[in-house]
Amino acid sequence: MMKKVIIIGAGISGLSAGIFARKSGFDTELFEMHAIAGGECTGWSRNGYHFDNCIHWLTGTNSKTELYHIWKELGAFDGTDIYYPEYLYAYNKGEKILYMYRDLERLEKHLLEISMEDKEAIREFITLIKKFNDIVLPTKKPMDHLNIIDYINLGKKYKTIRKDLANLNKISVKEYSKRFKSELIRQGVVDYFSGYFAAISLFASLGTIASGNGGWPMGGSLKMSLKIAKKFKTLGGKINYNTKVKRIIVREGIAVGVELENGKIVEGDYIIPAVDVKFLMTHLLENKFQDKIFDKQFNNPKSYPLHSSVNIGIGVACDLSHRPHQISYEVEPFQCGTQKINRIGIHHFCHEKDFAPKGKSVIRVDIMAHDYDYWKRLKENNLDEYTSKKEKVAHNVLDRIVKLYPETKNKVEVFDVATPVTYERYCGAYQGAWMAFDTVPNVKSVAHKGVIKGIKNLYIAGQWIMSPGGLPVAAVAGKWSVQKICNKEKIEFPFEY
Repeated sequence: MMKKVIIIGAGISGLSAGIFARKSGFDTELFEMHAIAGGECTGWSRNGYHFDNCIHWLTGTNSKTELYHIWKELGAFDGTDIYYPEYLYAYNKGEKILYMYRDLERLEKHLLEISMEDKEAIREFITLIKKFNDIVLPTKKPMDHLNIIDYINLGKKYKTIRKDLANLNKISVKEYSKRFKSELIRQGVVDYFSGYFAAISLFASLGTIASGNGGWPMGGSLKMSLKIAKKFKTLGGKINYNTKVKRIIVREGIAVGVELENGKIVEGDYIIPAVDVKFLMTHLLENKFQDKIFDKQFNNPKSYPLHSSVNIGIGVACDLSHRPHQISYEVEPFQCGTQKINRIGIHHFCHEKDFAPKGKSVIRVDIMAHDYDYWKRLKENNLDEYTSKKEKVAHNVLDRIVKLYPETKNKVEVFDVATPVTYERYCGAYQGAWMAFDTVPNVKSVAHKGVIKGIKNLYIAGQWIMSPGGLPVAAVAGKWSVQKICNKEKIEFPFEY
């Protein structure tokens, strides 16, 4: 008789766990509190416009990487082309624009045209990006299952950049940027990657983009999620939508099932919670268990900070394909939550023909912040004021876009605003965070083993087991949770990547 695996959450990690569990021969049932799968890998439509609210770029689109084969196994790329824009983003300063090109030769030439006096710093910058081209997330085994041979092989792989890794983990992106004399380059580097992040984040990201391992799956986030959900159901997996789990049942130190909000008990041999881990510990496990790693991370926000954003989706009745696809501009300051905003990034999706009616365009403006407390208090104390403040932010953004792009004047047909509270409500995301803990200087990144002391047969999936989280970690964590079950059952896990 097949052992039963119960999965909580049909985000990318829960779906990944479900697919690998089915392919490993387990009876698999998944419980999702919403009407669709995908979790934070989602989007929504308004009046003929589609607002994608997740993927910026997807790590694992290079067919030479292990992660690519995991995405393929999940069905994420079935019938899908991968789009690679010529530059990741652009930064405007007065009459000048910096383009962060994917092609490193073109990027070097472009930066030298901006500032020949930064010749040495630019060449060092390009050299470092090249070094990180082949540095990818190891996916074959859970980190705590690696043996001495695995570590030796990893050591060989990272040997050439070991010193660079150590140095870049000690300084922030902002500190690194100071080696450029050009204000345009200095501010352009900091603008996209957030100045307080460890500089390693900058080079890991740019190396991923330059190597062709960070593309955009055509159709976007929701379409990719629905493809993965379809793959799970095709394999015989069962998804219960609109079904919220109240708690995980633990008897004598063994996870044996779940209780649903409607009181129904569903028993299983293994439980995989693929949800926000704060919700896991406080609600599903009812604060009955402690975890040293999660406690350390959640109780030390300076060492393990979180971030979220206010996202404004805009549908305009004009074609913006002649504009840079992603660029930030200095604007007249306006208030957003507790922050004074003087620069906005504008991202259009004109490469996606189904995101807007013909001849029209979708824009997304992300205002990065960790302003959860402000928006939470506002919504709880005065819903009308919460709605009014959201709309005021949107109108301030729209006014500034019209000044930058005059062709949008009187052409706005719809807009939609998501705050950190939106992420919390829709996804159960702790404080509205849509990634895990940020990587900051001089703080060792921690990989969680995915188990809770005192509970057997429970294996955590989800982005929270490894910083900085995101879709790649989510997909891999789902796979790893099933590998651990296979290991316990002493059956072969039938995949090499």
